[in-house]
Amino acid sequence: MGRLSGLRVYIESYGCWLNRAEADVMRTLMEREGAEVVGDPALADVIILNTCAVRWDTERRMLRRAGELHWIARRRGAKLVIAGCLARVRPARLSKVAPTASLLSPDRIEGIVDVVASPEREVRLLETNAPRRVLPEFRGGIRYVVPIQTGCVGSCAFCVGRVARPRLKSYDPASIVERVREAVARGAKEIYLTGQDVASYGLDIGTNIVELLEGLLSEVDGDYMVRVGMMEPSLVMRFVDGLVEAFRDERVYKYLHVPAQSFDDRVLMLMGRGYAYDDFRGLVEEFRRKIPDVTVATDLIAGFPEEDEEAFRNTLERLWEVQPDKVHVARYTIRPFTKAAYRRQVPEAVKSVRTRALAAEAFKVTMVRNLRYLGSVADALLSSEGYRRGSLVARLRNYRPAVLPARKGLRLGEWVRVRVVGCTPIDLRALPLPLSP
Repeated sequence: MGRLSGLRVYIESYGCWLNRAEADVMRTLMEREGAEVVGDPALADVIILNTCAVRWDTERRMLRRAGELHWIARRRGAKLVIAGCLARVRPARLSKVAPTASLLSPDRIEGIVDVVASPEREVRLLETNAPRRVLPEFRGGIRYVVPIQTGCVGSCAFCVGRVARPRLKSYDPASIVERVREAVARGAKEIYLTGQDVASYGLDIGTNIVELLEGLLSEVDGDYMVRVGMMEPSLVMRFVDGLVEAFRDERVYKYLHVPAQSFDDRVLMLMGRGYAYDDFRGLVEEFRRKIPDVTVATDLIAGFPEEDEEAFRNTLERLWEVQPDKVHVARYTIRPFTKAAYRRQVPEAVKSVRTRALAAEAFKVTMVRNLRYLGSVADALLSSEGYRRGSLVARLRNYRPAVLPARKGLRLGEWVRVRVVGCTPIDLRALPLPLSP
């Protein structure tokens, strides 16, 4: 009998792939102690809200949801645990909307069993020197999301992540390889290596992301695809040769997610990014020269403090020089305890206009990039069900999504040959080709 035997637990998680993976870590620990995970908070003895703090609008949504779940927990006599980044960043606000909730910072998630088992309200927010040890169990399906690190080595002026996750902590490479091997043996076809900054993996334990990829690819046999998560450009520049070589392996998606945040040198300096626009553009060009079909994804912030019209215009126009394949545009919002919060702010109305203009221009760029695929034939891995009923999403070897009809005989986790017949700024539209006799 485990310490949590008989307890029904509901987990609700928001935010990035790392946060989702850490929710799976908590689930793994609780299930080992006998807990049963349920899909409805109204049926639970313990409710866990795993929060995100990346933006102000996200924070408001988290606070509202915390209040709703607190009401459900009190009505049922259940325990509420609020975990994730917002627990560390805004403990006072969370305590106001959910005064009986226990609080658990990202650095303390491996103590979730103790928090759940305690009859008292627990507040565990201080960081520790303890290493990360527990990786999530693979629960079937075709995708295994594995956290390889948390924290980063940067100090960006806008990022609240340094408050929520102040220290770089990497998982032991042997543990990662073993978990991936188990998942692949049980049918996983996609391996997502995720973290706050995957490029910083191992710098705290005497290794690096290139060595991890080399070890994983050499030690884990099978038919699977690895997706490498978001990497800070400054560190990718440091490991570019090794990463290019790893990306050439047919089991690695040719997908490079490097958040530029701005294409203006003065704004990049204010942000504390550690590189100039020409450095970023050169990095993208080098990857495309050595891996011509690589998909390049990036992030851009509109309305960063002290961004003037010239700086914004630079970013807008240089989109066409870089031509990323995928762009996430975010309006700057003030985050507590960050350097940017104390700088001269761009008016909200101006930020809104810039955000819309940048997003519209980004869609034009990505549409042009996707139009290159019209009429082409490619192999794609059936990865997930589509948002529209009766559709599937397949991933080309460069991770570009192709939406196709869910015809009889198509099964997730299998490779299919497709012809691209259309596109949008965010995906390709394709038809499966008949199997050869």
